[in-house]
Amino acid sequence: MASIRIRPTQDGTYTLYRNGDAVSSGLTREQADQLALILRCIAPGS
Repeated sequence: MASIRIRPTQDGTYTLYRNGDAVSSGLTREQADQLALILRCIAPGS
């Protein structure tokens, strides 16, 4: 299963990581949560 993490940055935005690699940055928390959900749906076993 892919490891998906959301971490806050110093400027108040969030970065989404998948398996340790940054996928997207500069997100609001809501955007990061939505993207994490999408990634979990399209690749649940990777």
